Amino acid sequence: MGWNTGNSILGTGNGKDDVEREADVVFTAAFIGMALWQSDQRGGLVWRIDMEPNTDADKGRAARTADDRKSMKILNDLSSKVNHVVRTTLGKDAGGVSWGLTPLFHRGDMISAGTGAATEYSKLEPRYAKLAYTYLTAPQQPAKDGQRASEMYIGRGAYCGLVIDKEGNAVTAMSTIRTTLNEHTPGVGTRWAPPRQSPVFVNANGKGEPDFTWGMINSAALQKSLNEQGMRFYPAKTTPNPAQDIIGYTHGMIRSIYETVRMGGGTAFEMSIGTDTFKLASCLPCSSFMMANGVDASSSHVGRGESWVPYYTAESHNPSYYPDKTPIGDAIAQCNRRHAVAMHDWMTKGADAMKKAAPGGWIDKNHTAALDKLLERLKASSADNTVARDLFLDALTFHKSDAQRVDATLVYGANPRRFCDGKYDWLEHRATDASTKGTWETYENPFTDDDVKALHTAPDPLGKYRIRAQSPHKDDSLALDYVLLDADGKVAQQGKLDANGVAEFIPQSVLAGWKIKIGGERDATAFKTNTNYMISGGRYTYEITKV
Repeated sequence: MGWNTGNSILGTGNGKDDVEREADVVFTAAFIGMALWQSDQRGGLVWRIDMEPNTDADKGRAARTADDRKSMKILNDLSSKVNHVVRTTLGKDAGGVSWGLTPLFHRGDMISAGTGAATEYSKLEPRYAKLAYTYLTAPQQPAKDGQRASEMYIGRGAYCGLVIDKEGNAVTAMSTIRTTLNEHTPGVGTRWAPPRQSPVFVNANGKGEPDFTWGMINSAALQKSLNEQGMRFYPAKTTPNPAQDIIGYTHGMIRSIYETVRMGGGTAFEMSIGTDTFKLASCLPCSSFMMANGVDASSSHVGRGESWVPYYTAESHNPSYYPDKTPIGDAIAQCNRRHAVAMHDWMTKGADAMKKAAPGGWIDKNHTAALDKLLERLKASSADNTVARDLFLDALTFHKSDAQRVDATLVYGANPRRFCDGKYDWLEHRATDASTKGTWETYENPFTDDDVKALHTAPDPLGKYRIRAQSPHKDDSLALDYVLLDADGKVAQQGKLDANGVAEFIPQSVLAGWKIKIGGERDATAFKTNTNYMISGGRYTYEITKV
């Protein structure tokens, strides 16, 4: 079946506004379905969604506070309206959503996948997590043609997925990647790719770039910058065709979940790295994928999941050293299947709940046509296809705050259920009145201007070191093996000197207490820099210097 190449997702009209309303409705139906599912999983307790306090470097604290209060008001209204729809469907005043604040960012803090991951992370020594952040963020080799080749992406939305094995070792790291999709991508389903002359495409391509492709974040010019900051583009040798392709982005957490399935164990985490991304919460698209695959995010935000996509092929996978328990292609298919099944269930139930609330005036009148079209389209959806999932992904290609999508779709109607009239503070869980202000009216941004400046300043890199071995005997080989032992005597890093007896390395943790073995020596020598040592019976000398 060919892709949808109409001017809008559901066919309610040809304008940009029609597309926006359709994307609003599709996302809102999925979100309400997730809330219903969470209510069932939690035995009627509410599902918490979070907001990150503003950390924009170009704004003062007063402006950041104003932005926070505006976002809080939207989240509070979202909670009130969603809860009316959810509780009307359930027939009881329980379940739904409340809102909170994401944990405040500190370097090395991570988003956890599931309660087991949260427990595991609580045991991690904070200084090691901070060192991991520095290691992942700092450039480890000179950039070539502006790219941090084979290193972690550190630009906007730099979420680095990490897989930790049962021994507590980080066995692989995977950053956000960009994917070019077309009708021939295995498992891609039926997606929407609007024609270049359509109003929504023209509006998205604000700079009129000839190589702008649907789904790109911001512009083709920005994409070049993302690539230079380390984001990998796949397929690696493919130039997007603006006339028929779609650009999507797969976040590090999702990549790590595939790996835990492939290796048959381990735990997925995600760390915000670089100096532009500070959310300690998963976006709603990531959260949906995690929920469908049996783990909840430690925190979920309703910000932006612009052009989010799952994996479809394994070209860009970074496996750990663990052997396959499930071949990676099968792991990808298994996780994606679960997501598609869950999205069918969520979107169907969410759309039905919205239709039930419509007579009471809880659906914006400008969005009702899109809801009717969605219900019609969902008749073709079932647990054994990807119709609902693909509509969800299509909605994400119209870039907008997810909270604003829901807030625009739902309005206050008649006969609100208890606490759902907009006068209840869903953060503090208390009623408000003329004398009691809501949190969104009194909140102050927690970051000082100096705090924000520090966040946007990269930490000092761990530094690169050079090992050099020498021998007075001309026939001696200098291509020696070396092993660096950490303070506990475990192998921290190892490698081989080149023919000139030289190797360079980046330490992956603190150097204090390290020891080194080179060549055939039996005993490790205390690690010191800029110092010569006699080793192997006095045959070689070596020195280690910071580059």
